[in-house]
Amino acid sequence: MAETLSGERIVLIGAPSLLSGLVRMSNRSAEALKIKNTLLRTQDGRELQLTLGLRVPPGVTAHARASVQLDPRTPPGDIRAEAIVGEEARDVLIRVLEHREVALYPQSFRIHGRPGAQVPVPAVLTNLGNVPFSVPRVALLAVSQAQGFEQMFHVAMAQAGSKGHQAALDLFAQMLGASEVDAPKVLFNAAAGKQLAAGDSVETELGFELPAKLARHGLYMGSFTLGGAQYPVEIEVDAPGSDEPVVPVPASVPATPAARKSRS
Repeated sequence: MAETLSGERIVLIGAPSLLSGLVRMSNRSAEALKIKNTLLRTQDGRELQLTLGLRVPPGVTAHARASVQLDPRTPPGDIRAEAIVGEEARDVLIRVLEHREVALYPQSFRIHGRPGAQVPVPAVLTNLGNVPFSVPRVALLAVSQAQGFEQMFHVAMAQAGSKGHQAALDLFAQMLGASEVDAPKVLFNAAAGKQLAAGDSVETELGFELPAKLARHGLYMGSFTLGGAQYPVEIEVDAPGSDEPVVPVPASVPATPAARKSRS
């Protein structure tokens, strides 16, 4: 004879894709108890499969992991059900948690455009969560020039290294400041502000708004966040670009006090 311990309710908690919990079983028979799955009936008439993967030796009481999967659109809240485990009907409480997930396709972007241009890209946005999702109007891109940090450091050392490390670092800091650009924007255009119900999709055209100050023929790498996921973006500046050089170098670098002292 196998049974769950008296009166214990099975509680399963999680997002709709996987809700799990523990069930305690006592095997009073002379043979090992094995249960892979059993039927679970909800109060609203649905039939689900409760996965147990249970193996309890004779005369042993043990815990087994129980799990169930629901439609991914199932909203947060409690669902009451009943399952036959061993030889007993047990009450089951399914506690569905909020799950937010958004899918954007394409999942990465390669943009070609001039400084100040808005580059259109068709896209499809799908709400994979179980609560409504409000499409934002704009997302900001955090970008940096590809290999710009290394290039500027080498140029600073070449230009000012002979005047001392401090002079090279000062020039490097000036170059970093001069190379900063405003954050490009991702506009959601026609989809902006729409409420997507769980499971719904919307087709739109994203607008990648490039800042006016970008290096001629520059390559910028970055990403933007939507619904907790990051989407990589590569921006290649088409010619004619900005008149700003890729690596800004001041005409002259003042010598540091240490360098002036060494010359005196």
